[in-house]
Amino acid sequence: MKITETELDAARHYLQQQLETHSWWPKEQPGEARHEFTLMKANAISLNIWCEKWLDSGQWRGYLQRL
Repeated sequence: MKITETELDAARHYLQQQLETHSWWPKEQPGEARHEFTLMKANAISLNIWCEKWLDSGQWRGYLQRL
């Protein structure tokens, strides 16, 4: 799954909501993941890189179900 520029706002909103709601999200190093998210959320290319690095398949499925 790749986020496109058309989906960027919705993806950013969903990911931001997950980060704010769940202190443990994503599972690995959530503090570092949050910091990188603020740096990489500006465009679809960098957000895709962030997602590939930080999200597991279950977290991706959660996003896809929201589409």
